[in-house]
Amino acid sequence: MPLTPSPHVRVADVDNDLILLDLSDDSYFCLSGEEADEVILALRGDEQNPESPVIAELLDAGLLRAVDDLIPAFLERPMPENGMPPRASTLASLTLLPAILAGLIHYQLHRKTLLRRPVRTATRKTLDDAEVIRLVRRFRQLRILMPRSGRCFVQSWLLLRLLRKRGVAAEWIFGVRTYPFEAHCWVEWRGRVLNDWADHVRWYEPIAQF
Repeated sequence: MPLTPSPHVRVADVDNDLILLDLSDDSYFCLSGEEADEVILALRGDEQNPESPVIAELLDAGLLRAVDDLIPAFLERPMPENGMPPRASTLASLTLLPAILAGLIHYQLHRKTLLRRPVRTATRKTLDDAEVIRLVRRFRQLRILMPRSGRCFVQSWLLLRLLRKRGVAAEWIFGVRTYPFEAHCWVEWRGRVLNDWADHVRWYEPIAQF
C-alpha cells in the first residue's frame, strides 16, 4: 500500500537525505543512508520492505500514513528568479510602520501556530504590480527594526501578511539543506524571490509552501 506524509508533515529529499518537518510542533527530523533510501523510495511509489523498522517507526509515530492511491509527497517547484527590489526612502517606508507594529504584536501572541494558521489572501485585490514592488521596497527599508532572532521567519511572515492583506497571492516557502543542517524561508510572488536573492535560496531544497 502506498505511503504518504501525514497531513501535519512535510518532506524533502536533499541529495538522498530525507528531511521531515512536523508542523504540529515545528520540529525537523533527518534520515540518511539506507534508512533514508528506504523511505524515499516508498514515498515515491516503490514497493516498501514490509519489515522495515524505520518505516514502522514513522508509521507508529504518526509521521507517515498508508493510503489507497499514491499522493505526491515531495514539493516540486521551478527555480525562482531574482525579484527583490532596492530599498525605498526612509520617509516613504514609515507609512508601513503601523502595519509592521501590528504584525509584530500578532507574531508575539501567535508565533507557535503561524505555520498551522497561515494568513489568508484577501479576496479583493487592492494592489497592482507596481504597487507590490513599492510596498516591498518600503518593507526592506524597515527590516532593521525587526527582531534579529529567527530573522528570516519573522521577516518573511510579516511581508507575507502585508501582501496577503492587500490581496496579493504571495507564497511563503521553506527550504532545507544538510551538512550542516539548516532551514530557511522566504517569500515569492509570481516565481520571484522578494526578500532574498535567488542565488541564495537555490541552496535549499523546498520542503513546504504556505
